[in-house]
Amino acid sequence: MSRGTTHGITTYLPEKERRGTAFCMSGGGYRAALFHLGALRRLNELGVLSKIDTFTSVSGGSIAAAQLATFLTRARREPGKPVDGFEDGVAKPMRAFAARDVRTGAALARLHPRNWLTPGAQSEALATAYAQGPAPGKLVDLPQTPRFVFLASDMRFRDQWVFDTGKRRVGSGAAGYGDLGDWTLAKAVAASSCVPGAFGVVTNNNDPEKLQGGSYAEPDRDALVRKIDLSDGGMYDNLGVEPVWRDHETILVSDAAPSFKPDPDVGWLWSALRQGVILLEQATEVRKRWLVANFIEERMKGAYWGIASRPASYELNSPPRAYSGNLIRDFIAPIRIDLDVFSPGEIAVLENHGYLMADIALRKHGEGIVAGPPPETAVPHPDWLDEAKAANALRESGKTRIFFRPRVNP
Repeated sequence: MSRGTTHGITTYLPEKERRGTAFCMSGGGYRAALFHLGALRRLNELGVLSKIDTFTSVSGGSIAAAQLATFLTRARREPGKPVDGFEDGVAKPMRAFAARDVRTGAALARLHPRNWLTPGAQSEALATAYAQGPAPGKLVDLPQTPRFVFLASDMRFRDQWVFDTGKRRVGSGAAGYGDLGDWTLAKAVAASSCVPGAFGVVTNNNDPEKLQGGSYAEPDRDALVRKIDLSDGGMYDNLGVEPVWRDHETILVSDAAPSFKPDPDVGWLWSALRQGVILLEQATEVRKRWLVANFIEERMKGAYWGIASRPASYELNSPPRAYSGNLIRDFIAPIRIDLDVFSPGEIAVLENHGYLMADIALRKHGEGIVAGPPPETAVPHPDWLDEAKAANALRESGKTRIFFRPRVNP
């Protein structure tokens, strides 16, 4: 078993010392939140959701995680059993939120005269929108179990910044860690999802004495720590696996990261995005290959599924119904990464796809994770399994518009 140190932490704990199940939700705007929503539904039906000890999330995944955390705070969990109330407590409010455009107002917030001299006006507007939806209250109000880890990027030390409700701390390995303080859930989600170019950073002013145990100990440490800008968590680790791969027994990863064709039809924005997309894709691809290799070699236990995954690649003897590889490649995987209005068709297809891919991945790799024969699938939006209908609804879904997209009825 490989061992070493990163920020002073052993990289691999021996298998017998690992504990618990982690579920990692990648970034990817509303498309990620909705894809993960479908996966969470199937995990709940399988009795796995109630057994998960740690949820990690990045960007769009943090939107879904906030809605789930808000729900689980008041829900009753019995390990191995479905959690009652998922539809009303998680699915309906998540769909309603994804039908709102929270991107345009937040992105333009800096243009208002009262915000010209206000750092972080865009991320503050984004946090306000989240507080009115999936992320009310403070982090300290969430229980320690299950543990939620919302991930951002520490732009000062180029490190991963965590908002960790289980360990009751915020911070990064380089800067050090402090308590949850007055951080709101909404501001943590905003920090996790403030995509560069669309939103400004979350400005984080710190008392150096309150962040302890960091690996950076040079003479300028206190001066650097006093102000740390936080940005989208996907820039450091878009899969969200970094906090859990060392010490968890089982890791489940739901990935809705960018998946672009060589010449994607995404409109005017592509020329500005190409360089950033290449960096994100190669970093995510390396992590994904490493993760899957560890699963195959049985050094780690768990499962991976992605928005661009093909059902046939799981090589099931009796594959369940799922979207075809062509529909996934041409219409689902290219769906934009944005926080504008998502149509009923986009919402339904993404939720269905996440549900079906989680089901397929766990049929293939779920031994020891799913107890007993799995219950029959109950796809959340069966009418949207019609591929002609789905393709028609998603025909323009890959294009990012400058200001807003009007809501389109099915």
